Amino acid sequence: MVVKRRLRAGKAPQLGPPDIAPDDGADPGPACCPLCGRLLLDDASTDLHHPVPRSQGGRAVIAMHRVCHQKIHSVFSEAELATIYHDWDTLRAHPAMADFIRWIARKPPGFFDRSRTTNARRGR
Repeated sequence: MVVKRRLRAGKAPQLGPPDIAPDDGADPGPACCPLCGRLLLDDASTDLHHPVPRSQGGRAVIAMHRVCHQKIHSVFSEAELATIYHDWDTLRAHPAMADFIRWIARKPPGFFDRSRTTNARRGR
């Protein structure tokens, strides 16, 4: 069995910022959507997003609002997400996403708009 070097040396991995010990009971604070910055609720309004789509070899997942997630996939193809828009700053800079972020910022955290359509439904 292969064990990571830091675990063999008896060093526990650092969880969180360096000034907070992992087991001091400190609350990490409320989670925020990486796209719009609004508070994430622990309910059906939260989805998991792969910044690089799984079909393009991505593995990492990030929690975000369902409406934000659907907007990303309605604007960009999986190839565009994998090559250009896997970075949050680049994604926020796109004109369609900037308009969406300005619009969604005024909505409550649990807001979900069912009228958003994805690329698959539009036949793209």
